[in-house]
Amino acid sequence: MLLFEWMPKPSVLGMFYKPLLSSLFAGIIKYNLPDMLWFLSGILLLRFIWFYNKKWQSIYILCFYGIALIFETIQSLNNIPGTFDIMDLFFMGIGAFVEGFLYKTFINRRLI
Repeated sequence: MLLFEWMPKPSVLGMFYKPLLSSLFAGIIKYNLPDMLWFLSGILLLRFIWFYNKKWQSIYILCFYGIALIFETIQSLNNIPGTFDIMDLFFMGIGAFVEGFLYKTFINRRLI
């Protein structure tokens, strides 16, 4: 984060900046969607690495689920930086469910 504070920002970015009005939808986009996207990218990375080995793929994905759950819930104890939010867990669950559904529907059926 400090790196981005020291780097000069290009003037072109000012043209694309649109401030969001305070609303439920804006809060979800700013605070919950990034957690869901990093969680989804981790799942997709693990599926990519162990694409043909279903056993190891499922083991590592379950471990990733556990690590993300522990990481998010331990924030409520103030041991690591961040704020605990039940909506983060909810949106991570939605991302995992949608990814699993799409994987089972499109990829798993092709391999069988």
